[in-house]
Amino acid sequence: MTKLPTAFTALDLSGFEFDKTIRYNSVNREMVDQACAVLQKNRIRIVVRSVQAALKEIYGIGGSSENICRFLEEWRKDNTQALKASKGEKNLVAEILNDDQTLDETEIPEEVHQLSKQLGIILYTFGHQKADTTISGDRIKTLAEENDLLKSQLKDFPQFQMQLDFYKAEYERQRKELQEAYLSINKQQLADSETFRLQLETVQNERNDLVLKNNEFAKQLTELAEVQTREQERQGEIAKLNGALEAREREVIVMREQVQALQGEFGQKLVIESQLTTSQEQVRQANETITKLQAQLQEKSTSELQVDVDIDGLNAEIRELMDDRDLLKLRVEELESQVAKKSRKPVAA
Repeated sequence: MTKLPTAFTALDLSGFEFDKTIRYNSVNREMVDQACAVLQKNRIRIVVRSVQAALKEIYGIGGSSENICRFLEEWRKDNTQALKASKGEKNLVAEILNDDQTLDETEIPEEVHQLSKQLGIILYTFGHQKADTTISGDRIKTLAEENDLLKSQLKDFPQFQMQLDFYKAEYERQRKELQEAYLSINKQQLADSETFRLQLETVQNERNDLVLKNNEFAKQLTELAEVQTREQERQGEIAKLNGALEAREREVIVMREQVQALQGEFGQKLVIESQLTTSQEQVRQANETITKLQAQLQEKSTSELQVDVDIDGLNAEIRELMDDRDLLKLRVEELESQVAKKSRKPVAA
């Protein structure tokens, strides 16, 4: 008989009544009984995972594996009497109730299959003999030989039975080990999930700290950018001031050159004014000399020839002095013109 499936996509809940408005927080025995009844109706093997899936489908909660195992064991004990009473459905009920203890056909040794087949042949042969009494001697001899062969084979049946019991015990042991390993894995997964949760919280806290530090660094970078902008503006102003200062320095150099030129011209002016003063003094002296000579000339107008000779000399001297005086006047006028030009010359800003 083939094994029933343990997985399903949907359950047929017709004939069962469930209150869908109730929200369940835990699993009890009554809920497990209902889930097993639904699985029996849908011809699903009753194992822990199928019961959990049925509970989740019906009540919206699967329950822990430990509680489901305990409730399922109680349910199997309570339904043992029903299993014995329903002989016609023994294979189906045994498949559903004791699925973990039912061996698959491939797990039974080939010798047991052959022995079962030969037992069937013997039973059929005996039945045929009862129905047909006209059996020949050769037929009886053949049957006797087959009977002896079957008896010799039946001698090995206890050994096969021991092997079968051994396989069943080994299967039960491995089933319990797998169940314990499954529970241990669940506990380990719970512990690992708690460790992972703590690690996740630690990582999230570190991430929050990094976000705060990043925000602070971003604020500092913004302030630094503003400082750099102000510094660039100040550098621009300094460059402008340096340019203006250099221009002013060039103007100062030009003004110094102009001052030096003016100082040179002023020195020349002083020299010219000194020369002018000297020339004016010479003109004044020449005028005085001419005046004196003219006076002397008038006083001696009645003198002798010798005196006349002196008068001519005086006249010549007077004319010479007058010529010098005229030259000095021209020189004075020229110097006065130069002084006037230098006085009117504008000073560059």
